[in-house]
Amino acid sequence: MKTLYFICILFLISKIGFCQNSALEITVTNIRNSTGTIKWAVFKNETQFNKYDEYVDAGYVKAKQGSITITTKNLPDGNYAISVYHDENNNSEIDFNFLGLPTEGFGFSNNPVIYFGPPSFRECCFDKNRKKNVSIKVKYYL
Repeated sequence: MKTLYFICILFLISKIGFCQNSALEITVTNIRNSTGTIKWAVFKNETQFNKYDEYVDAGYVKAKQGSITITTKNLPDGNYAISVYHDENNNSEIDFNFLGLPTEGFGFSNNPVIYFGPPSFRECCFDKNRKKNVSIKVKYYL
């Protein structure tokens, strides 16, 4: 009986551990064309947010007009924020016009309203314990 009890406890512990470390699914919508790549990054806190050398996971996929779905690596539960941009000319940076407006598409988790400059981590932050699928709508100014 003790052996059965021990096996049940180990099984439950393994299931709990599995649930706490899983991938996120990111759906990127409103992609205007199939030129270039969609680049994305996942950030864990305010100090890392939008610093593209301090992400917890990042990557890129070939752009496809309409929408695409990206799967991250397994991440522990917690709070995260995601940013994406459509690098249409594949120069690995967001291009701006002479007024300082982006000429390539961009988006953030929670799809916050953009006023002047990028949103804060708090505006884009979500709890991975409750949200395993994130939808981000790409915005274009020009």
